Amino acid sequence: MIRFMAKQTRRIRKNINTPKLEDEVIPETQKPKQWENILLVAVICLTLFLLASGWDQIDNLNRGMYIALLISLLLMYTQRRLNLSPTQLMWFNRFTFAAIGVSIVLFGFVCYFQYFA
Repeated sequence: MIRFMAKQTRRIRKNINTPKLEDEVIPETQKPKQWENILLVAVICLTLFLLASGWDQIDNLNRGMYIALLISLLLMYTQRRLNLSPTQLMWFNRFTFAAIGVSIVLFGFVCYFQYFA
């Protein structure tokens, strides 16, 4: 019994002390799935259609909101399609979140002026 336990202890120590190759490899960014890209293109087309068809009926705040949303969606799609360096990826993410933030703020203004003012 003692021999068996000593043998198992040696195996465990050997497994603990050896570096694993999976831990040393820097994980690559996962490639987006095809259906995610199709869904993103569909949302871009829907946003573009709503913006183009309602251009005469919507006010400037709504136009700005839809344009900022369209810019953020296009940046997301571009980011997924291009192989970017980490620095470029960081800037794309910043611009995307800034455009989303602008569209959310404009949405808040649209709701305020339409329902409360």
